[in-house]
Amino acid sequence: MVNPETVNERLSEMRENILLLDELKAVSQKKFCSDPKIFKLAERCLEVAIQCILDICHHIIVDNDWSRPRDNKDALQIISSNKIIPKNFAKKIEPMAGLRNILAHEYLKVDPQLIYEHLNNLKDFRDFQKYVVKYLKKQ
Repeated sequence: MVNPETVNERLSEMRENILLLDELKAVSQKKFCSDPKIFKLAERCLEVAIQCILDICHHIIVDNDWSRPRDNKDALQIISSNKIIPKNFAKKIEPMAGLRNILAHEYLKVDPQLIYEHLNNLKDFRDFQKYVVKYLKKQ
């Protein structure tokens, strides 16, 4: 059985980071890319929000005793195959797992423009939250 408190804590953390990213999205592209305070805050908020998605996926998989994912992309596929998120949505957000790895491990090479472009995908986080909340209500 999935522990809703554990999942809700991550949903809450994701929500806080997305709200900050919404604010940063209003900044001009030029200012965003040239101001390290803005860029680095966005980078960290994006990393944490993605990590929350992945943590939620892994938590649900473990608590349901589903097959162990090979990697984070596989975790998204497993929860989609178990009808928590639609398959097409899982495919759409799959690149987040790769972005998370770049933000966590290749942080010296992160292009501010890449982060700025990802601010246009914040709806995906909100959609993920809706799917997970719907799943929790069924539990």
